[in-house]
Amino acid sequence: MEEVRSLLTAYVTEDEPPIGLSGEAVLSAARLSRRRHLLTGVVAVVVVALALGLAVVVLPHRSEVANASCPTASDTRAALVDRLSCLVGRAVRSLLLSDAQVTRLTIPGETPPADPFHLIADPAGDAPRDALFHLGVRVTDARGSGSVYVLIVPSANSGGPPCNEAGEILCRTEPTPRGVLWLSTLRSGELLTHRVALATPDAVLQFSSNNSGVLERAGVGLPKQRPEPTLTLAQVRQLALTPGLGF
Repeated sequence: MEEVRSLLTAYVTEDEPPIGLSGEAVLSAARLSRRRHLLTGVVAVVVVALALGLAVVVLPHRSEVANASCPTASDTRAALVDRLSCLVGRAVRSLLLSDAQVTRLTIPGETPPADPFHLIADPAGDAPRDALFHLGVRVTDARGSGSVYVLIVPSANSGGPPCNEAGEILCRTEPTPRGVLWLSTLRSGELLTHRVALATPDAVLQFSSNNSGVLERAGVGLPKQRPEPTLTLAQVRQLALTPGLGF
């Protein structure tokens, strides 16, 4: 329960209106996530995960990614997931080397999707956007393995992750035409994480990247598998500002 409260606190600041989900809806989604899915460890709902599944996909060259087009429909949750997944996948792929490999991070017993960037949508209401959209992927290149996590939460407030967290190396805010950015770098043991959240009028978009290809688990230290996170802080910032990403 405390971790669910932490999730809500991360996205609702003092004197701000509540996020666009009811408390019971978020709790329901959290319980579903606890059983089946993963969320990023910093603002995630409880995840029970002991290993990662392997679904290695060789990424296409950037020129092919640049020429791809994404769906535009959002009238159903499935259509919204397809659109957001395409935008996220294209944005991340554009920042990786052409020979990088992607492995979807899954919990035991979960079958990885054909597209490692296909978002999980934990329902918290009937409307297409009323869900917690998230995923985690492992990226392996010549320097080792690291991870990229995505969390999209429908919200009407302007809150973001707090500063003054344990292990914080950097934390600052930045105004943008789309909303306020929260940029931070965190260290926990040998694990180094770059995290950027964008608070738009209708959603909080959070991307993070670390230097371990092992699934994040609350309270569990992860092994260092490359010298630095897969993506730089500037690249994670670029992901958070992906055009068209939102509801």
